[in-house]
Amino acid sequence: MRFLGIYFLVSFIIQISHAQDRALIIASGGGVVGTATVYKISADGIVKKGKGLSEIKYHEESKLSKCTTKKYFKKARSLTNAYPDFNHPGNTYTSISLMEPDTEKKITWGASDHAVPEDVKKLYQKIIARLTRLTFTSDPRK
Repeated sequence: MRFLGIYFLVSFIIQISHAQDRALIIASGGGVVGTATVYKISADGIVKKGKGLSEIKYHEESKLSKCTTKKYFKKARSLTNAYPDFNHPGNTYTSISLMEPDTEKKITWGASDHAVPEDVKKLYQKIIARLTRLTFTSDPRK
């Protein structure tokens, strides 16, 4: 019986650590200044918002429901698998990136001579519309 309790505890800890390794990154930026606005959505629905040039500092935080988060991850996984080599940034760029343990898949667009797939554009617009309705607060852990 004691072994069973230890097994469940270890399983729970492993699940938590793998969930923290997964993230959906929504970014846009570039231009003359080169600053990017980045949203990092963890698998448990925590949304961090940051800005920066190369290394992004996340200073704001909010939360999405687990159901919504799961849908976004599923659709992003499908699209990053469907368009694994779509990397066409322009002077300004937009991207959807799915980070999972040991892999990162990314779709980047912005170049005027490469049209972004319509389903990718729709997912980005849907996620951004939802994220802009969130109330962000300063991340107390920073």
